[in-house]
Amino acid sequence: MGNALRLDVRGLARLPLAMLLGACILAGLTLYWGAGDIMRAVGAAGWGVGLIVIARYIQVLASGVAWRAVLEASIAWWVCPILRWVREAINVLLPVAQVGGDIVGARLLSRRGVKASVATASVLADLLVQVGTQLVFSLLGLFLFWSKSSDARLVLWLAGGVGLLAIGVAGFLAVQRWGGIAWIEERIGGLVGRNGWTMPGGIAGLSSSLREIHAAPGRLALAATIHMAIWIFGASEVWIACRFIGHPVDFSAALVIESLSHAARAVFFVIPGGLGIQEGAIVALAATYGLSPQTAVAIGLLKRIPDIILGITGLAIWQGIELGWLRAGRA
Repeated sequence: MGNALRLDVRGLARLPLAMLLGACILAGLTLYWGAGDIMRAVGAAGWGVGLIVIARYIQVLASGVAWRAVLEASIAWWVCPILRWVREAINVLLPVAQVGGDIVGARLLSRRGVKASVATASVLADLLVQVGTQLVFSLLGLFLFWSKSSDARLVLWLAGGVGLLAIGVAGFLAVQRWGGIAWIEERIGGLVGRNGWTMPGGIAGLSSSLREIHAAPGRLALAATIHMAIWIFGASEVWIACRFIGHPVDFSAALVIESLSHAARAVFFVIPGGLGIQEGAIVALAATYGLSPQTAVAIGLLKRIPDIILGITGLAIWQGIELGWLRAGRA
């Protein structure tokens, strides 16, 4: 147990290094392509920035509705959208390999009276639906890009990235549907029993809670429909950015840029928020649609603005929730 803990600590210590690497990539792209031109392009967006932020708010809150769809529990309708906001904020702004927010989200949901194993299972199922629909979205973007681009090498690289995403999704599905979670639960249960520890609430009964969720395909289908609509709607961020910068593209081009840059972020998930990865992917895709590298980096930076605004407000909501419970505990 001590060795495992030391390994975990070392792993966590590497996460800030991944964030630093991402920041270096982003800084390198900005300096290489001309910081002045890029900043002028960002400034030209004007009040379009507000529209991008609104579009992101809609996506995050709708993602909470999709999470609520897989959860069969008696809670207020607004709980999952708010907690989804918190999940997103933690994953985007903190060095937690884009999963720490989901752990916190499950814990916060369990504090609302939902059984801990059910809360954890709902987050796992929601993530599976999210990445599954992202794969479909990425395949759509890859097909549209392949039909437009003459750069066969770039198409192959993008196909390889989407292939890695597909392998990850398949593995995640296998773990949930074919005994992986039950195996993990048994091993943790054995370790707990041998050492006289208390079984973590989110682990005890997790496999059975997950089976119950997967036994309701209608709920999963509803969540998948919502998530797919969110992915497609998310392309509006790129469309708005291009239009306000002064280099408008059609929605199919915006969809390609959105889908494949998100696929790159998913492959390099260890870098918080895909820092630098998102911008690099947009630069690689931009030329096919007549966008300069400077415009491409500016688009990436404009998409960072809602990350920061929603992230800071989401972290504030999280701390407010925690402080409220702390005060209630002392009362």
